[in-house]
Amino acid sequence: MHWTFDLLGATDSCQYGNSSRPVTSKPGYHEECTTHPTPIRFHNGISGREILKIRKEAASKGGLRGVMMIRDPLEIVVSGYCYTHRGAASGLPITPANITQMGPEEGVPAMASSLLNEVRTIALAYTVAKPDVLVVRFEKFTNSSRDFDNTMREILDFLFGNEITEKQKQEILNAVAVEDENRGLKGFSEDPKLNQGFNHTNDEADMAAARDALRFVPDDIMAELQLHREALGYT
Repeated sequence: MHWTFDLLGATDSCQYGNSSRPVTSKPGYHEECTTHPTPIRFHNGISGREILKIRKEAASKGGLRGVMMIRDPLEIVVSGYCYTHRGAASGLPITPANITQMGPEEGVPAMASSLLNEVRTIALAYTVAKPDVLVVRFEKFTNSSRDFDNTMREILDFLFGNEITEKQKQEILNAVAVEDENRGLKGFSEDPKLNQGFNHTNDEADMAAARDALRFVPDDIMAELQLHREALGYT
C-alpha cells in the first residue's frame, strides 16, 4: 500500500506495535498509533477485538475503511514451515525451536501446532470484518497478474471510491505491478530499488514436500484447521 499512499501524497502513518513496517514511507516513519494516531494505520496481525476497538474509535472520526488479507490456513502452515525452515523469522514466538533442523514430517506438524492460535485469530477477525473492512484473499494476489490487478482495483474502489480519479487509480495500478510475483520482484518488495533481501517467497518443490507432510499433522489440530478453513470460505 505504500505505493498507493506515496502517489497520493499521504505519507504519514502509524502502526500498532513495533513488530513491522508501516504502510507509508514518511521519514522516521516508525510511529506507534497510541502516540502518533494518524488516519492511515497498519496492524500486522489484526484480531476481531482490535477491529471492534478501531471501529469504535473511528465512529467519531468519519468511520473506518480497512482491508485485511486472509489465506488458506493449510497454506499458512505449509508456507510458514518452508519460510522458517530456511532460517527466516528466527526468534519469533510462532517459530518452533530447532525448526531449521526439522524435515517436513516433523516440522510441518510442529508449525501447525504453533500457528493454530494465529489461524483462530484470523478466523475471528473475518467474522467481524464486514461492512467496513474489505477481506481479500492472498491467493487472488498470486494466482495471476489479472487477478492481482482486479484485487488491487477492488481495494482502491473500496478505500477511495470517487475520492480519487480514475487516472490516479491507474497510476497506482501501474506502480504496484512490481509487487505482483508473476511479473515483479519475487518477494523483494520492501525496497524495490535496493533488493535488500526480504525474500518472502518459497521454493515450489519445498512447498510441495511440506504439503505432502500435512498428513502427519495430529488429527485434532487438522480437524480444527479444516473448520477454520471452511469458515474462511476455503473448501
